[in-house]
Amino acid sequence: MKLLFDQNLSYRLAVILAEAFPESVHVREVDLTSASDHLIWEYARLHGFAIISKDSDFSQKSFLLGAPPKVIWIRAGNCSTRQLETILKAHVEHICQFGKDRESSFLIIDGLLAPFPERQEGSTIANITYDLVAMTLEIEFRGSGEIYRYFDVPADIYETLLKSPSRNVYLHSQIMKRFRFQKIL
Repeated sequence: MKLLFDQNLSYRLAVILAEAFPESVHVREVDLTSASDHLIWEYARLHGFAIISKDSDFSQKSFLLGAPPKVIWIRAGNCSTRQLETILKAHVEHICQFGKDRESSFLIIDGLLAPFPERQEGSTIANITYDLVAMTLEIEFRGSGEIYRYFDVPADIYETLLKSPSRNVYLHSQIMKRFRFQKIL
């Protein structure tokens, strides 16, 4: 899938994500930095790109006109390029499936909350939620229903927690003693 990164996204994202999306470019690479949304839309349509943007204008245009081009709207608020990289890398498979789906023309990636993908049997953890922008990790415990929020948790710690064979052990050894927290419920 070829992505055309809008001007509200860093040009570095096209380079960072080149392995997953090799023919992708940023609008500045094709002299569209200060182009109107209409010109960007037409360029993407004519050259087989999907537009990826934090701008809701393309989502509205997608509803009115349909595809092509396909539109990916990242709802992530004000965040760094590193945070956007984490959000997009977490959704590579989803974006690829969207690209292959002939029926779909619009995809929303809600980068504000990254949900816990599945539960482990025998775990005392009922649910995990991570806010990529605020860098907060919320853990809900099974049985008690207690929820704890951990602050300033880097995305790689969250990702390692999800990949850990024992999330309980990783939580106790790497997160609980290391990060400031607040009991929510």
